[in-house]
Amino acid sequence: MFTLVPILALLLCLQAGPARARFRPEDVSWRQTVDLYRSVPCLSDDELAYGREIIRGLGYGGQRVFRRMCLMPGISFTKSRQAWQELLELGLSFEQVLCFEKWSRLPGVDIDLALAALPKIGKLSYEAGKSFRAYMDLPRITARNALDTIPLLTTLEDANNKAVQGFLAIADMDAIHALDGLVSLARLKDNQARACGAFALVKGMDTRTMLDALPLLRQLRQDDAWNARCLFRQQGMTRDEAWRWLIRYFALPPEIQEKQYYRLDGPHRRQLLQAFYDGGEELIWKINNLHAITDRFGFEIPESVLRRYSPEQLYHRFQRLSPQVQFRFGTEFYPLIPAGNRARMIAILRRATAADRLQTARDLVSADIYALLSQGSELYDSSFRDILVPVLKQRIRSRHDDSLLDFLKQTDPGNMLVADFIVSLAQKGKLTTFFPEDDTLQRQILKLVAASAFRNEDSILLFSATFMHLLQVLTPDARSFLIRRMAAVADRGAGSFSRLVNVILQYYLREYPGLLAPADRVLILRMAIRHGTEDLGRYQVTPFAAWKSDHRLASVSIFHPDDDGRRSFLSNVRTLLRGGYRIELSRTYSLTPPDGAMRRRVRRLAAEAGKKGKARPLLELFRAMEHNHFAVALVRVINGITISHAQYVYSGEDNEERLLERFLKSGDEMLAQRGHSYWRSEQLTEPLEKLRRERRISDRDLTSKQRFLSLGSCGGVKAYTRLTRMFLGHIDILATIGTGMAIINDPYNRNLFEVVARGPDTMTWKDVADRSAFIFRGGRGQDYLQPGSLTAILHKIIEEKKHTGAGTGDRHGEDHAALHP
Repeated sequence: MFTLVPILALLLCLQAGPARARFRPEDVSWRQTVDLYRSVPCLSDDELAYGREIIRGLGYGGQRVFRRMCLMPGISFTKSRQAWQELLELGLSFEQVLCFEKWSRLPGVDIDLALAALPKIGKLSYEAGKSFRAYMDLPRITARNALDTIPLLTTLEDANNKAVQGFLAIADMDAIHALDGLVSLARLKDNQARACGAFALVKGMDTRTMLDALPLLRQLRQDDAWNARCLFRQQGMTRDEAWRWLIRYFALPPEIQEKQYYRLDGPHRRQLLQAFYDGGEELIWKINNLHAITDRFGFEIPESVLRRYSPEQLYHRFQRLSPQVQFRFGTEFYPLIPAGNRARMIAILRRATAADRLQTARDLVSADIYALLSQGSELYDSSFRDILVPVLKQRIRSRHDDSLLDFLKQTDPGNMLVADFIVSLAQKGKLTTFFPEDDTLQRQILKLVAASAFRNEDSILLFSATFMHLLQVLTPDARSFLIRRMAAVADRGAGSFSRLVNVILQYYLREYPGLLAPADRVLILRMAIRHGTEDLGRYQVTPFAAWKSDHRLASVSIFHPDDDGRRSFLSNVRTLLRGGYRIELSRTYSLTPPDGAMRRRVRRLAAEAGKKGKARPLLELFRAMEHNHFAVALVRVINGITISHAQYVYSGEDNEERLLERFLKSGDEMLAQRGHSYWRSEQLTEPLEKLRRERRISDRDLTSKQRFLSLGSCGGVKAYTRLTRMFLGHIDILATIGTGMAIINDPYNRNLFEVVARGPDTMTWKDVADRSAFIFRGGRGQDYLQPGSLTAILHKIIEEKKHTGAGTGDRHGEDHAALHP
């Protein structure tokens, strides 16, 4: 006689709540499993009834696994009980279930081997499981052979397992070569593994080439490996091409790579330059993060935290630096470890980190630096001006006779990035470092700029955002030359691009006539006669009447729980308190409503903070918000309209999704993402994408209202464009293409709602800009893009074309007299 107690007790613990309510007899999976269980030899009626109850609690995945086990040699009631015990304890993921099912179909599987396999398969991560299933696709693999790979697969990082999956997918791969390769793949580090995965997936890859490549891939520097990955992933890449790139370029030392780049023909240079540009985000992240000792998110580790590090922890941080820097500083650093002199170790680590930032730039070929500088708005100012620019300038001086024109022609024969590079230099105040004084040379460079800037919508958007910086540094003659080239593009270009260039020129004639020579103004007016005058005022229209229809204006600001987030929170709350706002709980954005004690605590802290915003109570409030997942709002009534600025502290992926879902369905007007740009994905883009993917928000939710987005983070036009498209064009944005500043973001967000509350419904974004001019006094915030700016207008034109089907070549109005300043 058997006892039901042990397994039933476990079942009750694991199946919280009324299990019978969730499992119905008509459930297809349950019925299929019970039907197979009936085939187990020599079952008594009691054993059958017992099994029926236990199978209810296995869950869908466990039932699938047990169905396979019912078909195995040696299955019995006793073995079934062992299986149920394992399945209930393990709680296999769906990927692990797929692994078991596939493994169970291999030769030589019986119930005893299956029971031994369950805990092993239960250790497989998602990526390791995919590798395990890929291994079983090889010919002549036995069940025991497959299980032998699990200890290795479970030790691999996700990047290595993804490389394994590509490696095992090679058409002529077999079990013997697979085992040899797995050992080599396990030795690859980070980007080396990513490059390997991309190499394995190129068209026509075979086992011999792959095995020959593995030792070379293992020797690649991390930066080279990342660029190689980007190149191998290009459309149309073949096995022979990938192999030649590996042996003739990426496996070479940096100084040889520099020479080799300029030996390539034009098409191959363009191909490699595209890979450098595509891989720029990773290198920009690395160079930016080396501005200080940072954590894996790129945020600076405070001195107080570093002092609590053990000598071993400081040693591990030192080991993350490049070999050259470790060698240079190691003689000072290593003797301090046994002595435990942490203060000196930290000081040397800081110097070594700064040196590694420069070393990273020096190890890049000139074309790679050029590609990074072309994405200038993504780089910290210090990374751009103090690290990359000096290295490239020295290269141009020594290897191109200090000729920017020669460098551009040799490095970028297809003019792919010339415009982005030049306008980035202008934006960051470094164009004069490279630009020739000779008018003839300037014009030749500007020809390349014009050929590069108007390739597609994205390149035009970037050009528009930095055009002012470029005009300000050009000589009048060079400025006129560029405008003539732009007019020529508008005259002969495709309808869509022609209209956008036309808008840029008309905008500058209307808003900045002082930057244009008389002949330039005449040229633009004549062009307007040919192409039609754009009614730019229609893109300055505001949604303020709709905003005020419910007599309230509401925003939510998102802060990260780190030092920068705390500083931003203090700054923003103090700005509002000084403006007469009061602190209260936010019902809309308190994901976990606080209890009575917490409510009393919030009121006490608000009173202690006072109108001056004392730091201690506000920081205590910030910590309480972080740990208890509630939000506060700063509220004031102006002109009969209640203004509410909610403050929320980021507390994880799930809560962020709930917060954004509430924002989009609440009817609130403003969303402010505060803090560094590298939090933008966690706080904004990733949760928004997931909400749309899971259909928790619809297109109607995004387009039901024209909202306002305030980006406090450093960012670029690419981020601006991406967010505009994510909100389906129904968003007006305040953003910077340089460095975000609280002295701009705090007063602008406060002032916007107050201007709306006090002003007429008919105000335009230009009116708002005029009433916000005090914020930008003295040249502050020159890199900010306000609603109604040229870049904002171009985005609206492009989005209008997408949603109405009107070509951007369509003309709106013929009143060219309106262009006269």
